[in-house]
Amino acid sequence: MRKSIIYCTMLIFVSISCMIFVIYADAQSSTNNSIDISGIYLSDKQTIYDVKQTNNTVWILGTAAPNVKPSTIADIFSGTLANNNSKIIGKWIDSPLSNKSNGGNVDFDLLIDDSNNNMTLTKNLSTSGSNNVYPANILTKYDPSLHGPLTIYVSMENIFVNEARAPTSDILYVGLSGQKNNDNPLTATKYLGARGDGSNITTNLRIGPFILNNENDSLKVEILGLNKADSTISFTIINLRDTLNQLMEPSYNISDLVQATNVIRSLSPGLIPGGCNGLVFIDEIPLSSEFLRNSTAFNEQHIIEKTYPGTTSPPGCGPPSEYVVKLSITAHK
Repeated sequence: MRKSIIYCTMLIFVSISCMIFVIYADAQSSTNNSIDISGIYLSDKQTIYDVKQTNNTVWILGTAAPNVKPSTIADIFSGTLANNNSKIIGKWIDSPLSNKSNGGNVDFDLLIDDSNNNMTLTKNLSTSGSNNVYPANILTKYDPSLHGPLTIYVSMENIFVNEARAPTSDILYVGLSGQKNNDNPLTATKYLGARGDGSNITTNLRIGPFILNNENDSLKVEILGLNKADSTISFTIINLRDTLNQLMEPSYNISDLVQATNVIRSLSPGLIPGGCNGLVFIDEIPLSSEFLRNSTAFNEQHIIEKTYPGTTSPPGCGPPSEYVVKLSITAHK
């Protein structure tokens, strides 16, 4: 009987000691981890994620798109904070209730601003296998100012004339056009006058707003630069605007200056006459909703700068032109 009492006393002591150790360990873990990333997050594909942190453990529940079934769990992640809270390492699977069986390892880089308000999880590349591609690239803690419909403006900021098409200077006209999905295009055009080699031009052309509120939305942007001497400015500007709108048709191929010149002459024969007149740059830039949200997520602006070599000019004109065009894509809150 005495042995039983001693045994029970020791068992109670050990149990209390274990409880004290667990409470202490939890307290230490909570003390060491001064951040809490728990909350509702939105992905770059505009799906909802619920993040729950307990000490160093992180759970992430992904749901279906808001316009489908917001309460349906699509995928589950379990991981731990690492690298002084700068990384989350773990595994994910599709919902066991679904018919899918994707899953695998996934790591996130964790970025927290000084105020601890803006928290972003950015997915690293998958480690192995073809079925472990986590369905979101960026998760951002919900903020009404960030996660309303994405409003985009596109600007032609600057043009640098490295080499004009004509012998001394180009009589320059430029245009910028954008189309969301199959909506009517928005177009801006401008006459810039005579510009020679080395000209650095602030164009101040902007189109928008384009409001993207669906992950399948897309935006197509077109730019065009034309050297055209001895012409009526208003006539050229109107033709240039109409031509840019027509070029939004997907059947037209403007992948290079020769093809684009032939297409434009068929659409508007008077826009590109002979001589040293001709296109100095043209481009079509497709942009997905996912790309636009990702590229403007941090500083609200994305820059595209490209160099456009020209075609060989006719005898008596200058060498092949070369223009550098800078565009900006800006998210407006």
